[in-house]
Amino acid sequence: MGMSHEHGRLAVIGLDFRTARVEVRERWALDDQALAALRASALRLVPELVVIRTCNRTDLVTWSSDPESHLDALGRAWALAVGEDSRDATPPLHLLQGFSGTRHLLRIAAGLESQILGDIHILGQVRRAYREAQASGSVGPHLHRLLDAAIRAGKRVRRETELMAGHRSVGSEAARHLLEQLPDGAPRRIVVLGAGKIGSHAARALAATPGVEVVLLNRTRDRAVDLAAEWGGEAGGLEELSQHLPGAGGVLVATGAPGAWVDHRVLAARAPARTLPVVDLSMPRNVAPDVALLPGIDLSDLDDVHPETAAIEEARQDAIPRAERIIEDEASDFHEWVAASHARAALRPLQEWVVEICRREVSFVAPDNGEAAERAARRIAARVLSRPMMAMRSMRSTGSVSPEQQLLLSRTLQQLFSDVPAPGGSPSDSR
Repeated sequence: MGMSHEHGRLAVIGLDFRTARVEVRERWALDDQALAALRASALRLVPELVVIRTCNRTDLVTWSSDPESHLDALGRAWALAVGEDSRDATPPLHLLQGFSGTRHLLRIAAGLESQILGDIHILGQVRRAYREAQASGSVGPHLHRLLDAAIRAGKRVRRETELMAGHRSVGSEAARHLLEQLPDGAPRRIVVLGAGKIGSHAARALAATPGVEVVLLNRTRDRAVDLAAEWGGEAGGLEELSQHLPGAGGVLVATGAPGAWVDHRVLAARAPARTLPVVDLSMPRNVAPDVALLPGIDLSDLDDVHPETAAIEEARQDAIPRAERIIEDEASDFHEWVAASHARAALRPLQEWVVEICRREVSFVAPDNGEAAERAARRIAARVLSRPMMAMRSMRSTGSVSPEQQLLLSRTLQQLFSDVPAPGGSPSDSR
């Protein structure tokens, strides 16, 4: 690939609910097939890649030698993977590098970058992205360490703050939103399509509301039956939607279908004299947008689902400062490790040279104890190199030396000590 992991840099490239509306996000959403195609192309450009996919964001987390030079090429690869014309269409990408990128990823895992502040499902989605990248072989030492830090930060925020208290999520907020849209006198019988994490969380939130009945429909009927048994609700397959529509007061859609399949024909069985709120939480959307033009249909999507302002303000005052301190701690620890890894890489040739000299000298004094000689050699080398190691880490973390100067120093050390034989012979030869 012609690029060094040792002198690379982090970049997070993506789009989310702040930079792109739902109709844009769904065009650039990556299903499993598109993700595989993007990964195959991207790994020709960058040595490490993790892709975060949620209903409200897609982020490409990369480690490479020159992130800015790869931005356009990654955008084109993304366009081709989702079937967009790469010459004319580019998503409204954000690019965050270095410490800003680290902080951004850790904030995602902690629920601080979610549309629903403290969304309890985001950490699980970050874990899924990490597992997918590990299975595909696209995680190297840097993103392995970074994703560990992100998951640890998310766990700490959940454990040490109240940011994720109350089990708030897109699903629970959508349930609240749907109930607010119910017309006076409408049946409080809600049909939920999809029994994944978002759909099941919405269904549970609805079922916990006094006076609300929930019908859970899913592609795999048995899963819907098992979940509905928790609250004594009805369940069935997706093909049963038409028979439940006449008595429904509202519909919430959160399936993993690849496109819009809830359309005019599907909604033909509804009661025409009554307004029917329909909330579509799918990405890409499962409800055809032109359904909103039908008389009596009140259609909402992910961009319309917002938490109550008072709840957000309370959470910000009580939990966000502590959560952000956790993020800063974990981000600083990661960059300390990166600085140390650069120092180790730069000093490795010198270290091996010093170890070899020490090994020979010690073995001359104690020729019959090879194991002790090896331990002593490495101990002496570690002490000799501790000061230059600390100096290189300090230069990188404080920015007192530019990255170009650090790179030049590393290359100089490698040129001076790589493939240079340690002085041979016994100590007495030089006396």
